[in-house]
Amino acid sequence: MVTATTREARFAPRTLAALTDRLLARRASEAGCADALRTEVADALSHRDRSDLFDQEDPSADSDATTALMLAEWVERRLWEVDQALARVDAGTYGYCIDCDGPIPLERLRALPATSRCLGCSHQFANRDRLRTNKVGGRSLPGFGPAARRGER
Repeated sequence: MVTATTREARFAPRTLAALTDRLLARRASEAGCADALRTEVADALSHRDRSDLFDQEDPSADSDATTALMLAEWVERRLWEVDQALARVDAGTYGYCIDCDGPIPLERLRALPATSRCLGCSHQFANRDRLRTNKVGGRSLPGFGPAARRGER
């Protein structure tokens, strides 16, 4: 594996600066969303007893708080991905796949500036993740997995 200290510059300085600007803009946007969602969750929870968050008798009463909480978690993940990409810029490894160490195409980075994987490794990661989340107790869940995609029951 090639280390960051022995690599040639992946992009021209202007290109890297433009990609970094996109990452910083995305970070600002995601941070704003995260702050707004944290406030919304706090407001929703302040009006209810936390032990009733998943009230079985009236699940709709907590749907706003639950939705905001799920969205906040999703935005926090996006924010973390942007921070990791900015760390890779600082380390000189931005633009290289974290799995295969191959170059990530500039077009992909322009579309998804926080991406950490090339397209091939991204597909492999998604397939591994899908197989892991669609199994319970070592068995595939009904309606998921290769058999379901082939139309088998």
